Amino acid sequence: MIKPKIGIVIPIVQKKYITDLISQIYETVERNDIVLCVVNDGNTRIRKYLQKMIPKKVHLVNLDQNKCFAGANNVGWNYLMDNYPSLKYLGTINDDAIPSKGWLDEMITRLENNERLGACSPIMLSTDSKESDEIQKASTWKLNNFHQPMVLESREINQDQLVSVLGGFCLIGRKVAFLEVGLFDDRYQNSCEDIDLSLKLTDAGWKLMVCHNAFVYHKVGKSRFKFRAKTNIKLSRDLLRYKWGDDLTRYNLK
Repeated sequence: MIKPKIGIVIPIVQKKYITDLISQIYETVERNDIVLCVVNDGNTRIRKYLQKMIPKKVHLVNLDQNKCFAGANNVGWNYLMDNYPSLKYLGTINDDAIPSKGWLDEMITRLENNERLGACSPIMLSTDSKESDEIQKASTWKLNNFHQPMVLESREINQDQLVSVLGGFCLIGRKVAFLEVGLFDDRYQNSCEDIDLSLKLTDAGWKLMVCHNAFVYHKVGKSRFKFRAKTNIKLSRDLLRYKWGDDLTRYNLK
């Protein structure tokens, strides 16, 4: 039996997208060394649905209280690492995401070929407004300031690019790198945790990359801004400011 090498957590606060996403992951990933863990982040009303609808090969963790995106991912990653010591890579993907064929394989290949690459993200596809169905690309981001910590840098890239920050909607990282920096800081409440993780990784000497031929569509704001999700942008930005200062541009790659 093949031992899992990749553990991916899907933290959720709703049931709307989860079964479709699980199907899409297995349809778009051409490998059998992956294990999934759905973390129900404190929504007791959907437990019976999840227990009935989640495939048996997918692990399900039900939290009694909402731990927000960072905390739910940490619980899921620790659960997977405890059950599968063979894991080399840890990942997360939002439930309101739609992966394209080959998305995971491309990112794992980059991690396997670069021993100092700590984490990798795909290009994010989204629609720019409720009035338009036009697909927009958001390829790379850069660090900005306390008031707007992360801003778009490039919509289009033609080759893989090393970056200063990765978006948390979907990322895959090296387990040893994530453990070295302590996973996500679970004090963040659905904002800035991806920025903080990126800063911790680069501060520890790890590189970050956006893979130019891996694509994931993201229905921006359809999950973590739901009622009872405990999103607190001000608290999260204050924490980011406390840890890293007002001017985040000094951490951008030169």
